[in-house]
Amino acid sequence: MSRMPYPDVATLPEVMQKMLAGSPLNIVRMGAHASPAIFQATGQLSYACVDPANIPPRLREAVILRVAYLSNSEYELHQHKSLGKAAGLTDEEMAALEERAYSRLDPVLAAAAAFTDETVLLVSASDETLERLRAQVSDQLVINIVLTIGLYMSMARLIGVGRLELDEVTLTTLATGVDKPAA
Repeated sequence: MSRMPYPDVATLPEVMQKMLAGSPLNIVRMGAHASPAIFQATGQLSYACVDPANIPPRLREAVILRVAYLSNSEYELHQHKSLGKAAGLTDEEMAALEERAYSRLDPVLAAAAAFTDETVLLVSASDETLERLRAQVSDQLVINIVLTIGLYMSMARLIGVGRLELDEVTLTTLATGVDKPAA
């Protein structure tokens, strides 16, 4: 049982009720305690972070999994292990991400995983780690990764504070902004 109750959907503003109607996830339900402006902005950032046009899904899931491992977020791991497989991460890559065995990953995933670790643990990656990632991806993608790290760190903290129970459903796809319900 979660530490905080989920909000009564019937008491929420209509725009939030519509947004909640499209998601069975406890994280979204708990997030509905936020003000409508923050709830909507977080939803828009989430949609942008999972849009393949902004971050390739395999790379995105590797980054999110590292955030989840570093945050000890069983909830995020529950969802993103299946999402990682659906995005094309192999069992070997998933194990390497869990074990921090980045030499077993391709150069892009290895650089992104090391960058994620330093960004989560140290706030800023070292010059060397940043340059290793920049040698593999565009500066735009670097910034998109930073913002995705921040979003999923926030979600891990919301999960931790609320002590959310695992969802009954395990996702294999994520809705993007194109798929989102109209506000």
